[in-house]
Amino acid sequence: MFKDLHPSLRNAMYVVLFSFTGLVAATFYTIRLTYKHFEPVMDKNYYEIGLNYEKAIENQKELIKQGYKLSTNWDKTTILPLGDLELTVTLNQNESIVKADSVYVILERNATTKNTTRYDLKPSDFTFTGKIPLKESGTWNMRLIANISGKSFEREGKIIVK
Repeated sequence: MFKDLHPSLRNAMYVVLFSFTGLVAATFYTIRLTYKHFEPVMDKNYYEIGLNYEKAIENQKELIKQGYKLSTNWDKTTILPLGDLELTVTLNQNESIVKADSVYVILERNATTKNTTRYDLKPSDFTFTGKIPLKESGTWNMRLIANISGKSFEREGKIIVK
């Protein structure tokens, strides 16, 4: 193919040709991986959530000002074991336990929706309980969301599962 060129220039042309072929192959491989492991947007209702974002922040600030706080039986635990664990959530207002309309938990990983799961907790007296299956080890983002008279009160944190 490059027989008429000087040997050093011929070698350079082969390197360029090999590099270009490798670049094209890597591009097609990347596109294939993208389609194979595609994940949609985090939330299908992102537009509505964005419109109500300021109102949600104001509701959160107002509920914090009124002394609301979510606490769990996992608060004093630093590392949780794998398996089904019982989670108990209580809603406090100024150090006294109050009743919420509903409470649910969202477990998610950073930068992916693949393992995001929601667990609705069952009410019992003034607490909410439920079994949370922790099947994978690692760091998880945990969001507790309580509905209080039509307003959402949220607490975020990280849990470590081993």
